[in-house]
Amino acid sequence: MSSTIGLRQAYTIVKNAYKAKQRNPVTTASDLRLIVPVVAGKTSYAFPVLVGDDQNNYSEAILLNRADAFTALEMGLFIGKKSSSTDTTYDLFAYPNNTEFTPDTDNFKTLFNHSVVNAAINNVQYLQNFSTSRFRTQPITQNGLGFGAASATPSVASTVVDSFDNNTGYYPVVPTLQLSGTSKIEITLSLPAGLAVTGGANYVIVLSLRGFLSLGASNLNK
Repeated sequence: MSSTIGLRQAYTIVKNAYKAKQRNPVTTASDLRLIVPVVAGKTSYAFPVLVGDDQNNYSEAILLNRADAFTALEMGLFIGKKSSSTDTTYDLFAYPNNTEFTPDTDNFKTLFNHSVVNAAINNVQYLQNFSTSRFRTQPITQNGLGFGAASATPSVASTVVDSFDNNTGYYPVVPTLQLSGTSKIEITLSLPAGLAVTGGANYVIVLSLRGFLSLGASNLNK
């Protein structure tokens, strides 16, 4: 949601919802970044949402504190190739870039073309069969492949990168997802077939949520 007017309207709705419950938490624009490692052949991934739930302890992840609440307005799905489990310099892609993900480019097409995201909160399904094709974004200018080029070359690869803006790979979530730090939150990615990745053990799938963080607004603080 790049519209400032739309964001202000959403913010007002969030504040009024808390006001109706006689609560007035500090609410600010924020993000969650949920990360899971790619495992060859795996067809279902559960994203860690709450602080303390990430068994991989990715330092670049952004999780929800148990005392807070988060209203998700947009969702983005990305893949990245880490040089190691602790690497934080890798780029995120909303499609399988041929230069970055060779020899696994075609394998990642399953993720972006034919998979779904589901979200359940306290065992109630709030997002069901949300197609990952909504997130796929292939820019005109791509890493290693300039305009009019038939293939990537070393000289081109060193100077051309993906075109990018801050909406790349994101799609609105309507109605919004209301995440509380004291709720049982299950956000899963389901694939029709496991990814037959061969090029590296440090691929990650990143689910990014944009919205509003309400500090101290979980049920812990009622």
